[in-house]
Amino acid sequence: MHQLRAVCFDLDDTLFDHRGAARTGVRRFLGDLGVDVDEAVLAEWFRAEDEQYERWRTGEIDFAEQRRERLRIVLPPLGVALPADEAGLDALFDDYLAAYRDAWCVFPDVAPLLRSLRERGYRVGLLTNGSEAQQLDKLARTGLDEAFDAVCVSERIGVQKPDPRAFTILAARLGVDPAACLFVGDDPERDVAGARRAGMRAVLVDRADPAAADLSTVVGTTLRVD
Repeated sequence: MHQLRAVCFDLDDTLFDHRGAARTGVRRFLGDLGVDVDEAVLAEWFRAEDEQYERWRTGEIDFAEQRRERLRIVLPPLGVALPADEAGLDALFDDYLAAYRDAWCVFPDVAPLLRSLRERGYRVGLLTNGSEAQQLDKLARTGLDEAFDAVCVSERIGVQKPDPRAFTILAARLGVDPAACLFVGDDPERDVAGARRAGMRAVLVDRADPAAADLSTVVGTTLRVD
């Protein structure tokens, strides 16, 4: 077994609190449209987000269209009239993005862990699906833009998790063998299974479960037994 030389991470809901920021953003966005936002409304928003994001991920629609589709699905049943054209839908979605961005943050255990890993000599990498502009903006706005030795965004590298090629590209940019990498993410298939198919070790972190082990514990336990 290779000794671990690199620790690599997913971004959304592993390091970056996407779901928390999105909940805050949706409440403000829909509240400004006169909608009473309860848990059922939030669940429908996230269902549409997951479905349409997957359609983009598989190449069925482009990134802008998956955003428009989310509005088409969620807003009319709430009594909100949609703009007649794509430009209007894009402008409306920008209102959500502004509220979402205002709530952007990383989980509080992230910065100390990343700093500690680099101080201990590990290479640190990031692999994230999504739009390069948005994902890099998240890093810049949350102070993580200098925290990694390599950052791979699916839109830029041309392949997405869970495709093993995405993980091997990250390992190559870190200058290490995939077998010497630990990958940490919140999705059992896209993160853990994908990384393992590429030859990496991988562990799951569950930010939604208060009883689950925290990120530092998950990473630290794996590194101690290496």
